[in-house]
Amino acid sequence: MTLPVFLHIEATPNLDEREALIDYLNKVPQIVKRYGGVPIATYDVERTLDPLESPAMFIVMSFPSRDSIDDFFHDEAYQAIVPLRDKGFSHLRFHVTSERL
Repeated sequence: MTLPVFLHIEATPNLDEREALIDYLNKVPQIVKRYGGVPIATYDVERTLDPLESPAMFIVMSFPSRDSIDDFFHDEAYQAIVPLRDKGFSHLRFHVTSERL
């Protein structure tokens, strides 16, 4: 049985760059879909229980494999919108995880 692989994203939008943020958010779903990515959930972070700065949200996406995640991040269309992503978020961190058997 093949288990899905998850992409967890910590994110804080940069509200000073709304145009870049909206442009990125409008373009990225089509690219994610091309690699079998499916949004699972989006959570607002209420608080962080350590002294580090808390992201505003946490997003969980499912992909069919680690390779599909890697292919997504290396896709030419995705690379073209990375500057929008980098302007549109003040904090962004990606984690690849899988279920334990």
